[in-house]
This record gives sequence, C-alpha cells and structure tokens, in this order.
Amino acid sequence: MAVELTHTPVCRLCGQGPLEPRLVFRAPTYSLSGDFYLVACSKCGTWQINPHPGQKLCQAYFSRPELWAEGLDPDNNPVSPVKRAEERLKEYIIYARAVNHFLPKGGLVMDIGAGTGLMLSLIPDSFSRLAIEPNQEAAEVARSRGLEVVREWAENLNFSHKPLSGLIFNQALDHLPRPDIILNRTLNRLTPGGLILITGLINPLSLPARLYGQGHRLWNPFHQIYPPLSAVQSVLAAYGLETVGVWRPYFNTPYGNTVKLIADFFKLMGALFIRPKGAVSPPWPGSTYSLLARKKVLFKPLSARSPQAAPIGSAY
Repeated sequence: MAVELTHTPVCRLCGQGPLEPRLVFRAPTYSLSGDFYLVACSKCGTWQINPHPGQKLCQAYFSRPELWAEGLDPDNNPVSPVKRAEERLKEYIIYARAVNHFLPKGGLVMDIGAGTGLMLSLIPDSFSRLAIEPNQEAAEVARSRGLEVVREWAENLNFSHKPLSGLIFNQALDHLPRPDIILNRTLNRLTPGGLILITGLINPLSLPARLYGQGHRLWNPFHQIYPPLSAVQSVLAAYGLETVGVWRPYFNTPYGNTVKLIADFFKLMGALFIRPKGAVSPPWPGSTYSLLARKKVLFKPLSARSPQAAPIGSAY
C-alpha cells in the first residue's frame, strides 16, 4: 500500500537550508517500507528525513493502541513500552532534579508528547502540570499518576493559556513533523527564567552512526530529525535560551551497563576495520543526548518569523 510522504524544502529545525543528501536507509515499520532519505541542513547541520511522514501519517501511527503494547526492540528482544519507560526512572530523576532546581515558581509546566507521564510526575505537584498525550492507552496511564491530561496533537494546541514556566519534550521532539513551528509557538510563551527540557535526541555524528551508516539502530522514519547538540543550542539561543544542562544518557538507561559497554566496544573497534554489512549498531554513550535550557530574564520575544510562525494547518 502506497503511503504519501511530505516533502519540506527547508530545515525542520532552523527553518533554513539548503538541504544536502547524506544517506539512504531501509527500515520497514508500521505502514511504511522502502527507502528513506536523510538530508542535512547546510545552515545548522540537522539531519532529517525528507520526504517525511507528515501530520496525517504521524497521527495514525502514534494513535495505535499497540504502540503501548509489548513488542520488539531493535535487538528483537520483547519489550513492554510502559515497563521500558519505568526502567528509565533513574535517568528521569536526574533531569527532574535539574528542572526542579531552576524552575521558576508559578505558571504552568507542560509536557508535550508526555507518554505515560512518568517524567512530568517527577515535577512537584505544587506546580500546575499539564500532560499533552494523544494516545489513549498512554493517556490513561498518565491520568493514573494524578496528572491532568489533554488528549490532543501538538499541532492543534491552543497556546492562549497562561504563560509557561516549563516545557518538556520527553522523547518527543524528533517525532514531530514540523518541530520548528511547534518550538516557535511554545518558546515565545516561556516566562523569563522559564525552562525547556528536551530528551532523547539522536546524534547523527555519533561513533555508531558514522561506522554503521545505513545499519545505525536509531534511523527510523518516525524519528524525523537528528540534530547535533550545536544545532539545538543555536536554535534555542535565537529564542533567548541558554543551556544549563546537557546529558548523554547510557548507564541510567535500559540499554547500557558495564558488561554491554565492554562487549560493544569490541564491536565498534571491529567496525573500524571491517564495515559491517547488515549488522545493527550497538547502543553507545553519546548516541543520544538530552538538554535543559533557560530563558534569559532580559530578552524580548521574537516577532513572527517565516516559516516557523506560519499557521500550523498550512505547514503540511
């Protein structure tokens, strides 16, 4: 069954370009198969799928009930997404401690793509907390944690509510068809001193990505952007945000431990000499990263810019 993808002529993080080809990978997944193209923005360096799954296809994919049912991870091991999220609790606690240290009092903390709400639940309930999660099964788990949940897509959110003290994209920003537009609509509503936490971004310049090429475990059509850390920092800086924390999670995730680190080290060293064919890259420190940024107190919000400030509905 043919699936219509969306072509975007500009970078979907910085809104600029041009876009230059990098590689082609094949990753059969829900409703999608065949070749997918990775291009890189010549301005900020962000890698991205192009053409890419647009709004309609993404909403169909992330609405699936089975998305939160047991499945297989990249190593073909059975995994429960809810349990896997809970296994990241140690990682999330590290982020929460940093957020709670810097978070200004008052206002609203919003988690867009909150999943089961585990990350947001670590923010004290003395703050107003709002989980945005369209998937019904995940939303029910988030509600069971005592969170207020709105089942809505990021593209359809009405941001006329009170200003944001905190904004969370937990394993979510790179799934959005147009993160540049969502960031523009949200970051301009952050109060002075307000925070944004972005977790789970995939580094396209990591050692496994370089060595394994098409076989990198993290290429996936629904991981739509792959920004180097410098790209995210430069975009956030344009909105008056300064980085206050960067993490490269490995040991506090379900994918990394000392034994695996040693075993995977020899896999990577072997790949330095013999480029593996058909092999899937192992997890490795630095393959993903998370960051926390704070809005400077003395900063005038950006005026509307094209294409980031274009109406959401016209962006697809």
